[in-house]
Amino acid sequence: MTGPEVPAAAYAHPPLVESWLGVDFAASGQLVQSDFDALHAALGPEWPSPWREVASDSGPPGLQVSNVMGDRALRATPQGFAFGWLGYSGERYPRYEAVRDGFVAVFDSLRALAGRDRKALIPQHWSVQYRNRIPRGTVWSKPGEWTFFKLWQPAVLNGLGTDPAGVQATWDLPLEGERGNLTIEFRHAIPQTDDETECAWLNLTTSGPVDNADASLFDGLDYGREVIIRSFNELVSADAKTYWGVRPR
Repeated sequence: MTGPEVPAAAYAHPPLVESWLGVDFAASGQLVQSDFDALHAALGPEWPSPWREVASDSGPPGLQVSNVMGDRALRATPQGFAFGWLGYSGERYPRYEAVRDGFVAVFDSLRALAGRDRKALIPQHWSVQYRNRIPRGTVWSKPGEWTFFKLWQPAVLNGLGTDPAGVQATWDLPLEGERGNLTIEFRHAIPQTDDETECAWLNLTTSGPVDNADASLFDGLDYGREVIIRSFNELVSADAKTYWGVRPR
């Protein structure tokens, strides 16, 4: 992914409902249940819920625990962990730096666990994911009316009589200098019950290798987040930006 730099933007009320920062460790640092239990205890009383199995499209399946406010989550797998912010109840996004601080706290706690060989927890891979939920009645009103997303083609296979309802599409793009990949997913979620809201989802994920140094891990996370912010700015229309309250960063 190369080209001229596109100015980033911030939004007064963005559609963002999840952001995740993740790390996978080298094979020598595989995590086990005792690591999960010790990490949970180290988090303290602000994280009272027990680990629970999750299998969702926001990151890999694994064990997840949430804080007492329900706006932070930690997901652990044998390969590593991801720390995330959740905004499904209308919480205001706390900014990237606050989520990054939470990730660093978990990373430091994990490496400080008794009996854990610090050298075994070598970061091997970083990832950043932002998930945007865009309900019907905001910047679109009916299936197929998704021109706010610039990669959408309004008449995909129109000659075949296809219906865009329930569409899911993914684009995978290499990042410059072999620093990793950007994955863009656009998905239309059809309500399964009367209580659900019909939504379009625009999810952006960056990931890349770590050069066996902590600095490279955090540089990768910072870089991946910046790519996502600039990509979102390019992917959505001017009208959508206005709806979400665009303002310079």
